[in-house]
Amino acid sequence: MATYRRVVRATAFRYRLTAEPVAAATAEIGKVAIAVRLFFDGDLYTCRRPPGARERVEAEALDLLSKGLFVSGIDLPVATVTGAAGHRFVQENAVFEPPDRWVYRGTCGVGANRDGLSLTGMLGYRLEVRAKWNRRAPECGPPATEAEWCEVFGGQLASIGGMVLRRASLLSPGTPP
Repeated sequence: MATYRRVVRATAFRYRLTAEPVAAATAEIGKVAIAVRLFFDGDLYTCRRPPGARERVEAEALDLLSKGLFVSGIDLPVATVTGAAGHRFVQENAVFEPPDRWVYRGTCGVGANRDGLSLTGMLGYRLEVRAKWNRRAPECGPPATEAEWCEVFGGQLASIGGMVLRRASLLSPGTPP
């Protein structure tokens, strides 16, 4: 009995992420304004480009990447980032950048699939948490040190609990690798 194998050539398409934030959120509590921005660095891959206009495909890929992103523990040295698409975030470090922000860095494994679009890849991520006095506290200057920043803004950050991040349009399509 003869057996036949059908060879299928799969082309991988690359989506390169830009240097802009993929998702962000803002809040004001009392006299404190808080801004959270999530950046990804790297490339995502799909085995086939979904049908449709390039702009629609880019929007679908970004929707899938940014679906259900939630940040909690922004008052702690280890912030937690989760995503509805099943991303795996692993924080590697957190650094205070004077005068107004903590920057958390790590890696994110992406393996998401929706409506025929499958994205995979290992990305670097950067989560920026910026806290500063809002317009109702014009006489207050920025904290000078990491300890002062935590003392001044820690209570407001802790009272938030968590923030849902909204997506931005930032993917640029690549060519087959």
